[in-house]
Amino acid sequence: MTSKWVGDAVGKEGIYSAWIAMRRYPWLPPATYRDAGETGATLMKPLARVVVIRDAVTTVCKLRALLAAHDFHGFSVIDSHNEFVGYATKQELGTVLERLQLDDTGGDLDKTCTFSATNRLRVDTLDRVDLSDALEASVIQLQMEVPQELVVNMFQKLNLRQILFTRAGKLTGLVTKRVVVDLFTRQFPHAAVLCEHPPHRQ
Repeated sequence: MTSKWVGDAVGKEGIYSAWIAMRRYPWLPPATYRDAGETGATLMKPLARVVVIRDAVTTVCKLRALLAAHDFHGFSVIDSHNEFVGYATKQELGTVLERLQLDDTGGDLDKTCTFSATNRLRVDTLDRVDLSDALEASVIQLQMEVPQELVVNMFQKLNLRQILFTRAGKLTGLVTKRVVVDLFTRQFPHAAVLCEHPPHRQ
């Protein structure tokens, strides 16, 4: 009976949902989310704040530094005109780089990383490394004008880690699962106190 009283006091989602939310575990409740007219843009991290890899621009040395500096799940790949090329996970990038067996003491570190066939042709064979195998086969892309509740619903039903926003083929930003989880934890003002390790966001 005591546990029921506590659960009722916590809210309609129940004490277990509340505990998960307050610990900031990356879990999304099955509750129906309704926005108040907001769009995906209100959740989106704009391109200017997104850490990206630039196709046919980023060198092996810079890519390795990027992987070492950020604990993100993955990175968006764009070209010099912000055209979206693809998305590559940190793990897959590391695997492909290791498979290439590059010489860390020679000129391999200065070679350019290419991901698309178009940009690959613009760089001399001896001056590039092909990392196209690191790209994920399919990536969810939306326009930032879509209803916010659609974005949330897709995270809930498809168990996504991120959704990328594009316009006319160009990357405009992204939203991660952590941001959507935060939508459901705003009702718990003391969540940060119980969170031992603040999450990385990308």
